[in-house]
Amino acid sequence: MRKNFLFVLTIVLLAACSSTQKTTSAKKAPTPEGQWEYSITDTPEGNFSGIMTVSKNGNGYAASLNANGNDLPFESFNWNESEKKATGELYYSGTSVQFQASMNDDQMEGGLAAMGMVFPFKAARKK
Repeated sequence: MRKNFLFVLTIVLLAACSSTQKTTSAKKAPTPEGQWEYSITDTPEGNFSGIMTVSKNGNGYAASLNANGNDLPFESFNWNESEKKATGELYYSGTSVQFQASMNDDQMEGGLAAMGMVFPFKAARKK
């Protein structure tokens, strides 16, 4: 009886001391990298749509809007990980345009501001 008790006690102690590996599939936080199907609405020149491409560039990001084969690069494109917000600046026909959008997984929504006007911007990650 005593041998059984010591055997069970040894097993319990070994089990309690053994390290268990937890396999956690930590989901990587989404970034703006990739291609986005975007639309810009209510501008004086009408609505625009196309593909926005965002790529990693050193410690930052580079981005451009493409519509009808024309590329419009961002002068700056910034990503705030904690707020899940993208900001940037680009030039359209010599006019500075400020970009701001919030990202929720595979959706972006915000606006482009120029000359005191703000134009709605929406984008969905291209699958």
